[in-house]
Amino acid sequence: MNRRTVVVAAEWIGAVAGVVAAVWCWNHAQVTSEFGPVAPGAPSFEGTEYSGSWIAVAAGLLTVAGLLVIDSVRRFRSGPASEPAEPSSSPEDLGLADGVGPGTVEHRGAE
Repeated sequence: MNRRTVVVAAEWIGAVAGVVAAVWCWNHAQVTSEFGPVAPGAPSFEGTEYSGSWIAVAAGLLTVAGLLVIDSVRRFRSGPASEPAEPSSSPEDLGLADGVGPGTVEHRGAE
């Protein structure tokens, strides 16, 4: 196994662990309490409290897991490690003065 395969496998393991930890945090974010009847003969009820901190941690873990999956797909789909990537063309190569518009800019009315 080469290094890239090991890194991709580690990223997938990390992503799965992140999703499992996010589910665990989400389940700890909900606390359900049962309340007795307020008056005699009235029904009892349940209340659910959500902890924003646990929900934020779960969202952060899911974000990191998603980034790990995206990076592992990028690593897996790239060419062989021995082939260097082709350099991107610079604005000067394309004939663009500032990289935004045509190389020569006409200023009408300017002297």
